[in-house]
Amino acid sequence: MQLMIFLLLFLSSITNSALSVIVAHFEPSAITDTSLVIRMVNTHNVSSFDMSVQIFDLDRLFEYRRTELKGSTKDQLFSFDGLTPNTWFAFRIHYHLHYEEPSSYSAVHSVDRTKQELVIKTKNSTRDDPSRIDSTVAIIDDLFVSRDNIYIGVSTAFKDSKKVMTVVVTELKCSKGDLKPMSQQITHHASFHFDLNLLGDTDKTCSKICVFPYVRVSIHNRTSETFRAKEWCGGLDEAKKLVVTASTLPISSLQNIALLIISLFISRNFIQ
Repeated sequence: MQLMIFLLLFLSSITNSALSVIVAHFEPSAITDTSLVIRMVNTHNVSSFDMSVQIFDLDRLFEYRRTELKGSTKDQLFSFDGLTPNTWFAFRIHYHLHYEEPSSYSAVHSVDRTKQELVIKTKNSTRDDPSRIDSTVAIIDDLFVSRDNIYIGVSTAFKDSKKVMTVVVTELKCSKGDLKPMSQQITHHASFHFDLNLLGDTDKTCSKICVFPYVRVSIHNRTSETFRAKEWCGGLDEAKKLVVTASTLPISSLQNIALLIISLFISRNFIQ
């Protein structure tokens, strides 16, 4: 049931991703051990905005702070200070955009309130580079590719699955359509299988893998909260670069699959 809920959240996120190309949204500019700085991008025709921000501590499981702000779009930066070092935080931003119509600079209209979420970890010390944003929740740590199958392995930055539950939705974008395996909750590691045979016998060209992570926590003195973390999308070559080499990690489940396929191939040829 929970996986179905997360699947519905994923479907709604596709709409949000499409809107983000048009609608202004926030991006982190810098993160230190005690503060986060964000700015608004895609601000064409936006004259001003109002926003309310809830900050959740995902390590200690409580609502850390909430605040309301007003801003313009003239390269304005917003800083959230007083954060705890080396801690995962979720920022839920509700904002209301005010647009200025291009035909008349005096006519201003508004759009419905929009929601965005950022899941980010603060730095461990003041010596860490503030421009490097740690927002990777779902990590591709395994990859196996054959003519008809692609397997990817995904782990989570949240190791205590009893405190923080990570659910991942994956998608493979191909010339003949998209493949979307069932979403999975990650305890330590999860494997996702893309069956290219579902695309038919002709063109099986696939250009991009996407990983959409969701984080669910039980906040103290309230119901559970779900946050959409930053997605990752890239080609197979980019995914290979993310995979930790076998020399630095024990043989994983997907590598075992590869070894099994190879051994079956060898044994079959040997019998023949």
